[in-house]
Amino acid sequence: MSATRNEKPSSAAPSRTGEGAPVARPVFNFDAVIDAEPELEILGAGRKVESPVKVEHGADLSGKKKIIFWTGRGKTGKTTGIRWAAETAVANGRSLLMADMDPTNDTFSKYFGGVLRPPEASEPAIALKWLDKLLQHALQQGMSLLVDLGGGDTTLRRLVTQLPDLVAMFEAQGFAVVVLYAIGPQEEDLSPLATLQSLGLRPTATAIVLNEAMIEVGDTRETAFARVFGHSAFRAAVDRGAVPVWMPRLLAAQQVEIRRLHFRDAADGQVGQGTSPLGPFDRSRVLNWLQAMDANFAGIKTWFP
Repeated sequence: MSATRNEKPSSAAPSRTGEGAPVARPVFNFDAVIDAEPELEILGAGRKVESPVKVEHGADLSGKKKIIFWTGRGKTGKTTGIRWAAETAVANGRSLLMADMDPTNDTFSKYFGGVLRPPEASEPAIALKWLDKLLQHALQQGMSLLVDLGGGDTTLRRLVTQLPDLVAMFEAQGFAVVVLYAIGPQEEDLSPLATLQSLGLRPTATAIVLNEAMIEVGDTRETAFARVFGHSAFRAAVDRGAVPVWMPRLLAAQQVEIRRLHFRDAADGQVGQGTSPLGPFDRSRVLNWLQAMDANFAGIKTWFP
């Protein structure tokens, strides 16, 4: 007898195998949470690939303590980059100080214990004094320091104005001062670089981190960043020895963020604050991103603790 119009469709599609009874197969549901399903091992996932970009090499800073500033406008990838740098240092057993000076986004300090932060709701003058004392502490203790400067933060700018010989003082004690500028394809993203250059800041080493996550779909790297590459501030920095470095897009970034996982833990299938580990595809995406980061930053790997 044929089905009536009032009958509801089955939740599983029947399929016959030979002469046996129908076999129920789950219906594909796009809205289902795939990460909640049993983990699937995919052979070949995480195969190491060569870097698709030309790797630029910077000065060898091996054996030196480093004062490392990640700066840039908001939403340019500073925190992603500094989290990767901190994870790498910790994984390699490096001892270092870490500071989060972003007053509106404390993401960095949520991923690592002992990350230092200025007092809540600090006035600019207090933040400046706090950074001043922190730098002196790192110098006295002979420890490397990794600093996440907030988008639009002016603390380093004001410190350089007061202490034009800041870099020379650290270099005299065997330290290297490293500044990494995170930028997207907008010319305005070069404003922190242009401002600090105009104030005479000449770090021991400078990197311009080009964030591929900011590229619109369909654009190539060269097309998206063409105006940046042609800008006088970019050219002047490169002429002085700044090293451009591509930071690849992390497609599974949101899923990692939801779980509050370190990148390597996410790739290893750990759970974190989520209800389940990443699915196999996202784990492979994170692992491939980590490998691409290692490859792209290989030319300046001695700039990190």
